[in-house]
Amino acid sequence: MARILKFRKNDILMDQGDDGEAAYLIQEGWLEVNRKEAGKRRFTTRLGPGEIAGELALTGIGRKRTATVRALTDGCAEIIDRGALIRLVNGPGNRLMPLLSALFSRLQDSLSEPVQNKAKQTVYAKLCGGNAKARRALCHQSRDILHLPWVFGAYINPVSVTELFSALPPPDIKLSCEGRKIREHHLRIEAANDGGMQLHLLNHGDFCMLDEERIGYGSTPDIVPLTAGRHSITFGLTADPYVFNIEVPETQQAD
Repeated sequence: MARILKFRKNDILMDQGDDGEAAYLIQEGWLEVNRKEAGKRRFTTRLGPGEIAGELALTGIGRKRTATVRALTDGCAEIIDRGALIRLVNGPGNRLMPLLSALFSRLQDSLSEPVQNKAKQTVYAKLCGGNAKARRALCHQSRDILHLPWVFGAYINPVSVTELFSALPPPDIKLSCEGRKIREHHLRIEAANDGGMQLHLLNHGDFCMLDEERIGYGSTPDIVPLTAGRHSITFGLTADPYVFNIEVPETQQAD
């Protein structure tokens, strides 16, 4: 049985320089990873559901933590030490897939080239949480939409090698799957043919509203324009949905 660590906001899961023998596979919540260099602490990265912290402890190469990890929100993580890793390797393949997915994601991030000039990046829109669920999904911070399409989808652990090596990119905003009511690729903000932007509900018939209008239900279209101004996007469970607010600039034109 998996060992689960529950953490609260501002808890320190590991300190740089401490001995460490386990990694943490995040199930819910957000962690911040900081590394101190030349006596100064600098922000490194933020990790959310499906990502891993402290993975070097599993290699046996070094016992010292290379960064400090602090909880940004309440949440929980699966504790994976070398014994648990051996059990995962020797057990059913679907139990190992979430760990491999997290490790592959971390490797991909480490190999990605950093953005050289963020000031020149196009900001298509700004996203923020309109209710508590959406704010948790965004780690209580607004997000700039810096590329199109921009995808909302569920955090779903891969259970097979086929899913692990799927060409389908992960969603930009990972949400609780809520009994599969939210799909892995559920809702998309994309470029429109007229040069603007549009909202695309990928599964016609699922609950979704733009402002006060239901979309993708009955005879209503599942693709609607996102005009300049502030909009509210509501989707998921009708009784307990996600609500995101999106601000589309007046002069913004999608590439």
